[in-house]
Amino acid sequence: MQPTPTATRPAIKAFLFDFEGTLVDFQWQLEAAHAELRTTFATLGFDGDEFIHGNYATMWNAAADRLQPQERMDTLRHALCPIYDRWDADALVRWAPRPGAAALLRQFAVAGLRVGMVSNVGRRALGEALQRFGLAEWLQPVISRDEVTTMKPRAEGILRVLSEWQLTAEEVLFVGDSRADVRGARAAGLRVAIIRGGECVESDFADDPPDFMISQLDELVGLATGVKI
Repeated sequence: MQPTPTATRPAIKAFLFDFEGTLVDFQWQLEAAHAELRTTFATLGFDGDEFIHGNYATMWNAAADRLQPQERMDTLRHALCPIYDRWDADALVRWAPRPGAAALLRQFAVAGLRVGMVSNVGRRALGEALQRFGLAEWLQPVISRDEVTTMKPRAEGILRVLSEWQLTAEEVLFVGDSRADVRGARAAGLRVAIIRGGECVESDFADDPPDFMISQLDELVGLATGVKI
């Protein structure tokens, strides 16, 4: 675990997790999914660099920026959500939990820490996976892409959780595996821990360094308030 040098900050009282690549392994077929999504966005008349070079999240966010002011988000959801859901379902058949994931969440919850989730996965696959792997009972709230207008790296879902918890950003650590997680957490003022082996390789974070880089979930125990190993 390699903390980025920072000024003294309050102890961590809550953990906000990403899902895919963080609590389970990363299984989305990005290349094929991006190709299908780009074709569909183009068919709907969306063009520009963000749709040519963007990923599944930044393409959605760019489209939402155009359609939300026109109150046309239902159009976007009707056309694109079935595609996102299908790639979620494809990943669902292969997802496996990170070692110790359920035990860690239980340990935090029993110690009185808040434990929640903000994920770019849709609620259908996310809900099934959390139940299957014994994670659901320890996470409150769980915010999927279906509960927000924009996905990470936007901070919308993270800010919603902070409001519900009534905690300051400095009391919460976001745990993820991608640059989108770093950027979304930073936009909300949170510190970030990145676990290796997810969507992004370690070198991808050169321009967006997290506060902590970890290899196993149990390394988070040492960062928590009032949790014994």
